[in-house]
Amino acid sequence: MNLTMKFCPNCGEKLTKENIDGRRRLRCSNNNSCNYIFWNNPTPVVAMVVETKDGIVLAHNKRTPAGIFSIITGFLEMGESPEDAAKRETLEELGLQSTSATLIGLFPFSRAGQIIMSYHVLANGEIVLNEELDDYKIVQREELLGYENNLRFEVQEWLNKLSVLK
Repeated sequence: MNLTMKFCPNCGEKLTKENIDGRRRLRCSNNNSCNYIFWNNPTPVVAMVVETKDGIVLAHNKRTPAGIFSIITGFLEMGESPEDAAKRETLEELGLQSTSATLIGLFPFSRAGQIIMSYHVLANGEIVLNEELDDYKIVQREELLGYENNLRFEVQEWLNKLSVLK
């Protein structure tokens, strides 16, 4: 529950905690006319295992500690399909053109309040990082074994589908 929200975003009245649908939720205290309920639904996010002819691209986000590289992620925009979001984020963050985007799976990421829609993206071009990223490295599929220990379950699922682990 977002405990930092104190007031209704619709009418400005105080939010109160109530049991709604079996969960504690924030609700507008102005029950007569507003009826706002903060449902705290997860945010849709795309995560991409981006593969080029040289290997898998992992990038370092400027906001994360040094030495931590990850697959590419981004938010789904209104009216955009998850596949299109995966291709757009690959272009925006890496400067690479996607030739295909294949769904790996859907993964709840409760700690961040997100639902991850993960794709394997084949891409080509020259890597040009956007302002969010400051470094990248290319790794081979085999180097990703054990990557699920970093809470990247989509990577593990992708490797399982490729039968790399078997």
